[in-house]
Amino acid sequence: MAAARLLTAALLGVVACFLSLPAVAQSPTLTVIGRDSIRTFTQKALLAHPELRSVTVADPVYRRTMTYRAVPLAALLKGTGVGANDDVQARAMDDFSVGIPGRLAAATDTAQVEALLAVEDPASPWPPIPGKPDKASAGPFYIVWRRAPSVNVSSEYWAYRLAALAVTDSPLKRWPGLAVGADVPPGDRIRTGLDRFISMCMACHRFNGNGEGGQGPDLGRPMNVTEYFQIAALKKLIRDPASVRQWPDQKMPGFDQSALSDSDLDAIVDWLAYKAKQRR
Repeated sequence: MAAARLLTAALLGVVACFLSLPAVAQSPTLTVIGRDSIRTFTQKALLAHPELRSVTVADPVYRRTMTYRAVPLAALLKGTGVGANDDVQARAMDDFSVGIPGRLAAATDTAQVEALLAVEDPASPWPPIPGKPDKASAGPFYIVWRRAPSVNVSSEYWAYRLAALAVTDSPLKRWPGLAVGADVPPGDRIRTGLDRFISMCMACHRFNGNGEGGQGPDLGRPMNVTEYFQIAALKKLIRDPASVRQWPDQKMPGFDQSALSDSDLDAIVDWLAYKAKQRR
């Protein structure tokens, strides 16, 4: 197991170096890193994949119904060693990185949930993502979802401009500093907040150095965000960042009720406040 983890870390380093190369020198490829393997799929090969099919989804990135040619993510993760308690780290070309639970990414019960890799056809490019100043599409590779109403899939798991997928340990195994104490009972809102922080916030933010997110500030260092924001202002920032403050290269989107319920927002803030008290 330790050797497999070392290999995964080394392969992630290779991918990071690969992603730092000038985009003009590369043709579109997707790297898939397993526990003891690495594979690369070209855009052309994926468009000819035997499991490629047409799928129509209500797309939260494009904010409308979209139809894509897509390959089930489970098919691409075969042989990677991914388990239900693992994560699949999805890394974009701009170094956006989000961990998707393996039970969702590799799910085979398609009546409940199905992750698919949408593949952009150069002959029929997708439209630009609304609101993005670069006017680029979500391609060449984009994780989209089909799900039953009872299944929750974070909006952050719709990872676009994808460059690599890597099987990793779960966030709490990788970063135990995120965990709550044994004195917090099962079902407590603080535990819900931790779960929602991992699924909604860690793609962009680290906490006390834990995580890979680099798009936004660390929410625990040098001070916990609940210690310098009034709680009402913090919640407003999460709902509509531009209504609270503006800064150069602002990337943070707002999270409305469809993406994050009031109860889940309250739970995230409760977890942040709990972690602030732990440090005192």
